Amino acid sequence: MVDMEELEFFMNDRMKVLQIINQHQICVDGNSFCPLNQQEIADLVPCSKLKANQIIRELIDAGYVEMIRSRGRYIVTKKAIKALVEV
Repeated sequence: MVDMEELEFFMNDRMKVLQIINQHQICVDGNSFCPLNQQEIADLVPCSKLKANQIIRELIDAGYVEMIRSRGRYIVTKKAIKALVEV
């Protein structure tokens, strides 16, 4: 069973990653995306690249982030924007 402190810790890391992806978006030809790679995101959290990768995968699976191309271009979804506003 996960205690509330541990749960809060993981939620904060997910939120940090989501905020970093959102804050670092750039617009090219009318399309917004985050050009940071996983190591750059990990450095900003800060956490390991492995943990950043895991969190990004969880955010993708939950529908908060989409990835374009296989080498990491991340898009924040409408669901994520709503979650960021509510926090």
